[in-house]
Amino acid sequence: MKLFSSAIAILSLILAPLLAHADSLNVSKVDDWSAEAAIATKEDKPIMVVFSSESCNYCDKLNTQVLNPMLENGTLTNRVLLREFKIDRGGKVVDFDGDSVRSRIFVSRYHVYATPTVILLDQHGVVLGDPIVGYNDVAAYQQLLNQSILRARTAPNLPAGLHISKK
Repeated sequence: MKLFSSAIAILSLILAPLLAHADSLNVSKVDDWSAEAAIATKEDKPIMVVFSSESCNYCDKLNTQVLNPMLENGTLTNRVLLREFKIDRGGKVVDFDGDSVRSRIFVSRYHVYATPTVILLDQHGVVLGDPIVGYNDVAAYQQLLNQSILRARTAPNLPAGLHISKK
């Protein structure tokens, strides 16, 4: 019995760090948006930004139930450049034009007032559709997300240099 208890304790220590991050989104955290813009231009994709926060349970659900499964099956990877931005991170980031900007100014530019908020951007940081604010239901969110991505990829007013084909 003592051996069993010891084995459980050791297993808990090993698995705890892995389970603690199970709700996190398996994408890059961004410090340099100009670099992301270059990637988006090269790959001919819009940038999908997930604005989240450390204490957001709905962000965790969105990541676990929708975004990570869509990443794993390739549904998002082939259509958008997916990036996450923690609104409570503080500090500065490199903006789309290469200038340094405070994180809170970057967040306020996109009128993010709740998390999660998903916004699709072109390579200049221009919004390509309405934001998706909040999270409730897997099926409804997947449908809304797919519609938003399709609209962003076929937007008639895309700036020169971002000509995204339907895939």
